[in-house]
Amino acid sequence: MADENEDLEVQKQLFMVLKVILKDGNLANEYVRRFGYTINVKNLKDFKELKSGARPAPGAAPAAAAGGATSVLAARAAAIAAANKANAEAAKAAMASKIAAQSKGPSKAVEVPAEDQDPVFATTVNCPICGYNGIVGYELRGKSQQVVQTPLLVPVYTGASGYKTVDYSRLSVIVCPKCLFASPDRKNFTYPAFTGNREEPSSLPVGVILSLKDKTEERQKALPAALNDIAYFKRERSAQVAIESYRLATVRAESEAELTQPYAYFKMGSYALKIAYIMQCEGQDDTAVLKEAIAHFEKSYLQSECTSDELEMQVVYLMVVLSIRLGDFNKGNSYLTAFGKLLNERIEAMKKNPSLNTKWIEKWQDKARYMWEERENPDLFKLK
Repeated sequence: MADENEDLEVQKQLFMVLKVILKDGNLANEYVRRFGYTINVKNLKDFKELKSGARPAPGAAPAAAAGGATSVLAARAAAIAAANKANAEAAKAAMASKIAAQSKGPSKAVEVPAEDQDPVFATTVNCPICGYNGIVGYELRGKSQQVVQTPLLVPVYTGASGYKTVDYSRLSVIVCPKCLFASPDRKNFTYPAFTGNREEPSSLPVGVILSLKDKTEERQKALPAALNDIAYFKRERSAQVAIESYRLATVRAESEAELTQPYAYFKMGSYALKIAYIMQCEGQDDTAVLKEAIAHFEKSYLQSECTSDELEMQVVYLMVVLSIRLGDFNKGNSYLTAFGKLLNERIEAMKKNPSLNTKWIEKWQDKARYMWEERENPDLFKLK
């Protein structure tokens, strides 16, 4: 754990220096997405030219070695620090010194073979509930994974384009180590805006934020082992830790449901499906969690909380398939017939409003029918 904490601290220091050089936290984040936490002169030059639209100069000098580049970076950071107030100089010098010391250890700039590239990169966000800064979250690089879905719509990842396979479902939830606020949606947190120095506010309504502040102690008591441990939800997450992250996300969604926010029960049902999938991968009995999932989707359907046609039809589909998975064919058949009722209602509504359509109803009805026809297939829900 000490090594992980030290690595995280080094990453934070490197990120702060990138912010100084690029003069924008979002540009620093984008640099990390492209090049990771390895900083050298060539990468910085290419990145700045790319952002400015300038073409690379012919016959450009070759990039400096990783260690030398880091020393140049440290010197630049120290020079900037010298221009600041006297009480900031020591902190800046220490930061530059730590970066230089890190460069003398095992090289962070060694390129990973193409077939072994890591598809995941770390980002940082801030907590809208307790104000904790620098929470580490994980995102996938674009086109790094081929994604298919299980019959219960849980994504399954396979490495593509020379990247390793990573089960991103275990990493997607971001958790604040101080108050244990959790969400797989980065926009629920606060983070630097793409342009300028302002911070993007949380997408959560004020009422939900206040409710979650009131329930901070409840979350902390639910998982005391994770409190103030910045490494608890880091990679690699065990099945149990991944499940705990979704349980904490469910607590957040419960506050949304209490305030009748759209999609709250849909989110809770989706989190339960992720938990069930992780348990299935570990050879554990997921029956109880699947029952939780269908209960959430039933509430979502009855309250008509999904304003999107596609997501509402997904809810009906999932109720059919979960009923099949749990062996309740009577309930599954009743939800299957709901598609026919919804289709007839939509056709009538289209007579008055031609802008409406039946696209999503028909799509998810067809998928549900297929699952119903295959309901006796013993391999229907087996992991591939």
